[in-house]
Amino acid sequence: MRRKLARFFVYLAFSLLAVVWLLPVVSTLFVAVKTPQDFVSQKFYELPRTFGFFRNLADAASQYRIQDHILVSLLYSVAGAALAILFASAAGYSIVRLKPRFNFALFFIIYAGTLFPFQMYLIPVYNLYNAIGLYDTRIGMILVYAAICIPFALFVFRGFYTTIPREIEEAAKLDGCGPLRMLFRIFVPNSTAPTAVVALFQATWIWNDLLFGMVLTRRDAIRPVMVSVASMMGFGGTSIPMLMAVVFAVSVPTIALFAALGRYFISGMVMSTTDL
Repeated sequence: MRRKLARFFVYLAFSLLAVVWLLPVVSTLFVAVKTPQDFVSQKFYELPRTFGFFRNLADAASQYRIQDHILVSLLYSVAGAALAILFASAAGYSIVRLKPRFNFALFFIIYAGTLFPFQMYLIPVYNLYNAIGLYDTRIGMILVYAAICIPFALFVFRGFYTTIPREIEEAAKLDGCGPLRMLFRIFVPNSTAPTAVVALFQATWIWNDLLFGMVLTRRDAIRPVMVSVASMMGFGGTSIPMLMAVVFAVSVPTIALFAALGRYFISGMVMSTTDL
């Protein structure tokens, strides 16, 4: 009886936390589906008289070209995460299997990129990009996003590669596989779970980035979607329902990515942190 009572209070506490967490999401959704007229004349928790979500998105598309910024962020997320996965998997394989001198020191130097706040990189990267002509370019944004994502990706791949049995590697060597073929024929094809973890985390981070997008870009054609959303709040007279509708719309890709890769998430994290 005591155990059932304790379980009841635990479930009650978690249910209350869930309600508290969902309350701002639900209230934002209530605003996003209203027309500007309903937003002014109604309480925020009242149902709209007219469903205005898609009209709000259409207004944002015509006034702020939000669809162009979504495509730009999609490019940055896919390309930045893909480059991070490519280089981090190769680095993780080299550190774990090829074991160069000072391999742990190399790993720690790369991983140290996650230990410092991103703000400390802004001025050096800004000055470098201005000097070599990468400022306000898409290739420059892709490169900086990939570089920022590599340390965490290396952490995940290094942990996972330590779990692959050495017998598989020895058998591949007997068949004539060199290091490069072994990486792309054995290690990478068996890395679905950690690759999904890295893609989920890093693509989501790139999609939601505001800091680098504001500092390293100037033209609207280069700026990611979160910078566009932030700039909408700075314009006088911006419709609040339109802004909230855009916020929900730009959340859809990350939710869809998690829905697609969620089944790999737990297994990838568990395997990637084994034997660290």
